[in-house]
Amino acid sequence: MNIVALSPNDWDGQWVNRQQLLSRLACKRPILYSTGGWSIWDRHSPAYRASSRLGRVEPKDNVLLDHPGRWLPRWPGLRMWDKAAIARQARRWRAAFATGGNAPVVAYVCHPMFMPYVEALRPDYLVYHCYDLFAHQPGWTDELAVAERQLLARADLIFSPTQMLSDYLMQQAPCQALVLQNAADVQVIFEAAHRKVAPPPDLAVISSPRIGYVGSIHPQLDLALVAELSLRQPLWQFVLIGPEQGGALLQADAGYQACRARPNVHLLGERHRHVVPDYLLHMDANIMFYRLTPDSWTHVAYPLKLHEYLACGRPVVSVNLRMIQQFAGLIDFADGVDAWEKALTKALSEQDASLRAQRRGVAAKNSWETRTAVLDAWLTDLPLMRAQRLATASART
Repeated sequence: MNIVALSPNDWDGQWVNRQQLLSRLACKRPILYSTGGWSIWDRHSPAYRASSRLGRVEPKDNVLLDHPGRWLPRWPGLRMWDKAAIARQARRWRAAFATGGNAPVVAYVCHPMFMPYVEALRPDYLVYHCYDLFAHQPGWTDELAVAERQLLARADLIFSPTQMLSDYLMQQAPCQALVLQNAADVQVIFEAAHRKVAPPPDLAVISSPRIGYVGSIHPQLDLALVAELSLRQPLWQFVLIGPEQGGALLQADAGYQACRARPNVHLLGERHRHVVPDYLLHMDANIMFYRLTPDSWTHVAYPLKLHEYLACGRPVVSVNLRMIQQFAGLIDFADGVDAWEKALTKALSEQDASLRAQRRGVAAKNSWETRTAVLDAWLTDLPLMRAQRLATASART
């Protein structure tokens, strides 16, 4: 099978489940990864100007990384032009595989925005990796809702990171949605711990106790909670590592501005995935502090950072996410500032070596290698899944 993976995430940006799975899967199956073609609205951007005229592909991390060309960008306002631009991209992707047109083509779609490319690519099989509750995110439109329903109706394989999200998908269309939970690059963390890596210089100058967070800094984080805890406990050092997302919404967040003003809250920015273990292994506790508002995607979240935290063995305090309640006993849950202060006080005084070993043991069973093996087996079964889907559709009609 030749797999064309379409995702909105820049491959060299923050690594999430798409890159983790596909980079490993590509050791066995040819994979081209693309974020789609340029749009006419991109023509003034430096990246557009720096791109080649016709586009190119680059081998990287086992996949073929697509770099679209400037010629014939998409123009959504002009239907025929846009259709021609999409068709050209699809031809480029098919031509990129060394096996040519003999092998079946799989469209591995990570967002409904790519449905127009599916139409042009005409894949033999369609996979929908729904990694988030898109309908509850900014920018969701009626057009995207229609595209997602089309994906759900046509996909031979549908999966998400949580049972709640898969249940939601199955409410939208008559389909089966499987679950492939997030994991961690646990072996890298274990090896860093074995080497007893030193703390990075920007972390070494921050005194203990250090309370860590690794992930995107966005408006769905309860930054007001961190600001209040830092005020109550001025000796606690909160170390937040990750790119800032949300633009004006984040800048307008009072909690974010309060954190920036606190001397014991350290916003270190994004760090390369290869050095993240060096930070995590020198935290005294790690936290997950999302807002749990009724319309938030966080209700169905299975955080990427969960098993990274567990692999380090350090205590973890989190809001009470339904998807990770199975780890109660290894994770402490808290709701409200008082409960958080109490839970973190307990975490920072933990001396139980057996708990650390249990956390690492759970993480060892939740590696990206384990998840990739499951996905690879599903892909092998795509012909059977296609037959079952068609049989079910026929029975309904």
